[in-house]
Amino acid sequence: MRFLRIQLATAEQRANELTLKCQQLERQISEAFNSTQPAQNTHSAVLTPGRSSVAQTSAETSSHSEPLSGNPDHQFASRILRPTFTLRRNSRGINCSAMSSAWELWGDDTDIREFETNGTDLNHDAYLNLAHEFFARRWPYLPVLHKQTFFNEHMTAFLTNSGTGTLSNFVVNIVCAIASAEKASQQNGEKDHRVFFRDAVKDLHLVMSSENFECVQCLLLLCMYGHNEPQSVNMWYTTGLALNLAIGLDLHRKESVYGQDTKSAELYKRVFWCAYVMNCSMAINMGRPLGIQGSDISMPLPLQLTDTQLEESIHTPIVEETLIPQVNDTSTFIHIIKLRRMNADVYATFHSIGSGSTEASELDRSRSEYFVKLNQWLITAPRYMQTLSTFQSTEWFQIAFHHAVLALYRPSRAIPMPSPENLGICTESAIGLISSYSALYARNRIKYTFVAIHSLFMAAVTMLYSLRAFAPLRRELTKPVIQTNIFTFLTLFRGICNGRAVGEKCCGIVERLGHSILSLFENEDQAESRIDSEFQTWFGLQTHTFPSDESESTLGFHAQNPSPQFPDVQVDLPWTDLFTQGIDMGTADVWSVLF
Repeated sequence: MRFLRIQLATAEQRANELTLKCQQLERQISEAFNSTQPAQNTHSAVLTPGRSSVAQTSAETSSHSEPLSGNPDHQFASRILRPTFTLRRNSRGINCSAMSSAWELWGDDTDIREFETNGTDLNHDAYLNLAHEFFARRWPYLPVLHKQTFFNEHMTAFLTNSGTGTLSNFVVNIVCAIASAEKASQQNGEKDHRVFFRDAVKDLHLVMSSENFECVQCLLLLCMYGHNEPQSVNMWYTTGLALNLAIGLDLHRKESVYGQDTKSAELYKRVFWCAYVMNCSMAINMGRPLGIQGSDISMPLPLQLTDTQLEESIHTPIVEETLIPQVNDTSTFIHIIKLRRMNADVYATFHSIGSGSTEASELDRSRSEYFVKLNQWLITAPRYMQTLSTFQSTEWFQIAFHHAVLALYRPSRAIPMPSPENLGICTESAIGLISSYSALYARNRIKYTFVAIHSLFMAAVTMLYSLRAFAPLRRELTKPVIQTNIFTFLTLFRGICNGRAVGEKCCGIVERLGHSILSLFENEDQAESRIDSEFQTWFGLQTHTFPSDESESTLGFHAQNPSPQFPDVQVDLPWTDLFTQGIDMGTADVWSVLF
């Protein structure tokens, strides 16, 4: 007993020593982090985005980077490096209607694979090749970086080991991580993209200490990686942080480009609109408010120029836009911005928390106008003779179009029960999206991203919902055709996910829902109300789950005061039972995945 008391006393003394040491380290971190604020929180830090602004801040950063680099769990780093989708405690069955379907698919995802570092570093050519892959495949979608500036400043400093204390190590590693994630599998001697990501985030403290134009660029690069690994980067937090920093630098206002040279002005435009596109995508996907309203933006769209033209503008100030789209100019990006602005308008009109009070005739008129605009957008999409980027393919523009159409016509807060005509449009777009994804997959041009999987999953659910709700559609497509479409979905899920758990989860859901649809061909009367309710769950329009002591009285109220949005007479009768109970629009959520 005496021996145990001695051990206990020793452990208590050791715990007190560690607590005191922890408090001292926290004070050092707080003092070091606070000391960066006056020096960095100035508008002058954004005056030269074309040239490395790290040179302006490295002196201040180096003096306090040491305590930060020794503490990777500092608050800003830990929030950025959290999963995007997590299921909160006690959320299942209570607050699930307040979440989009992405949480159900990824919320309990622990499929973060372990990786091993190869014994030797890559040679210079390997890093250069990956960087060129990034600019060929991912840059056209989000031109966050200027190519010549990246190679002349960051890559040179990285390869010569002279980038200590600057952002070069982070920028090069995260660019290589994004490019490496584009590859279907790692070849011998190549690093896994998670290894590059781990090396990049070692310098995350340098990114956050700058709080200038390059900080916005680095955060956007983290988000580009997060599209492939949403559980490694908190996309909601990081996209919001990037957009707010950009707004803090007044990059949403046209006045910020007044008096700037062409290169600086165009980089301001590109980076702001990249932040807008990413934030818009995540907000709509997660059913949350947009980071900035269109009426608050006066920043013009970027000019259709290549990075080489921007570099030449230093010596030749007058630069003319290219008339014919090129794979290395901003034609793709400009077209994507136009689509995202329409997506935001559709979201605000049909899916936002305040929608639902507009007259039905006004909603129909607005939807017809948006449908015309979307068709015009697809018709005017740039065409490229030869490109390595999936985002510049004809199939990708068709996927983006069909996704927008599905968001426009699927069940929403404003119109929870679409008409048979609208269900027919949803079915056509869902099948069109399948065909486009299949064409890309057949050419090995589609890689795993959570937006690709989620968009494919919701297209499958929308198609099955339409077939379930509108019997004439089932007879029009026939059972063998529906079976083929379901099989194509399953093939794409398993192929694109390449063994990830989320792929099998999606397959299980689609197989179950698909089986319920196919069974209706033998017996129309065996439709299950449970299936009806599940469809509404995936659309974020499920009946609200009330506490047990209130459920009877509340449901009784809905039964006596049914929703005015009843199903069409041609829709299967089980839907009537569902909608008679009512849909709690105040707790409903939406899905809408953007690229």
